[in-house]
Amino acid sequence: MFALTVAVADTPGVVWQSALIAWILAVPLFFVTKFVLVIAHEGGHAIVGVALLNSIKRIVFNREGGGGTEFVNAPRWPLVILVGFAGYAGPSLFGLVAAWLLLHSHPEMVVWGSMAFLVLMLFAVRGWIGWVVVPLLLAVLFFVATRVEPGGLTLFAYVWTWFLLIAAVQRMLVYLGAKTYLIEASDTARLAKATLLPSELWAFAQLIGTSAALVWGGSMLLRMPS
Repeated sequence: MFALTVAVADTPGVVWQSALIAWILAVPLFFVTKFVLVIAHEGGHAIVGVALLNSIKRIVFNREGGGGTEFVNAPRWPLVILVGFAGYAGPSLFGLVAAWLLLHSHPEMVVWGSMAFLVLMLFAVRGWIGWVVVPLLLAVLFFVATRVEPGGLTLFAYVWTWFLLIAAVQRMLVYLGAKTYLIEASDTARLAKATLLPSELWAFAQLIGTSAALVWGGSMLLRMPS
């Protein structure tokens, strides 16, 4: 049976190597990897909505790397604030959970947990972009989980976790730079409508939140178990 072997020393050097790889994926290659990040973004909306006892009607993705999550019943105030904020916070929250699992020596749970989430998401995904991107990511994770040796799986789990944390900040920097908060259909514009606080303020709050998550998650990752 074919298996991919990757020699990885179980040292803090793995953390820095994975952080560098993740930074390359999250920043210079963001124009490509934004199609992966948006899965976690819409997943954030979806999880909070379901936790608030709502049902998902559909999740769609577009060619610009954005997307939307539609619920059977539109969230009412003040729950709409939680659902709206959970989008750009989603990748950071997933990254923090993954960092906690890695801190407790469970890289395999990071990979299998991500797969479980994607399988559930597939039931709600509509449109050809989602039907391509989600199964493709699922296939990559399955290959890593079943064909890559433990050292390589650990490296992948660290890269994946760093990517979620770093790309969440990059997303907000791009968001602010492009002044996406001025678009009426944006998450922060909807939050502004629900709270009467400026959309720009919500955008900066998201940037602060994702940056804090990167610091917190990074501190957990740097305490890699020996």
